[in-house]
Amino acid sequence: MRRQGSWVKAARWLAIWAAFTVFMRLATGLADVYRGWLVTAVTSASVVGCWYLVTWVRSRGERRAEAR
Repeated sequence: MRRQGSWVKAARWLAIWAAFTVFMRLATGLADVYRGWLVTAVTSASVVGCWYLVTWVRSRGERRAEAR
């Protein structure tokens, strides 16, 4: 499996965060609970951050299993 560079990974996660932020803005606007871009951005950053950590821990475990 080819490993990606850190810049590629960072750019991909930044794009995921931006897309998720826009999605959350639209969803909260439709639900009439929109509080502003800052709250939306922080909330989406926490969701995407947790998603990133879960995938990182999972892949780290797989790499350790392959090394054994």
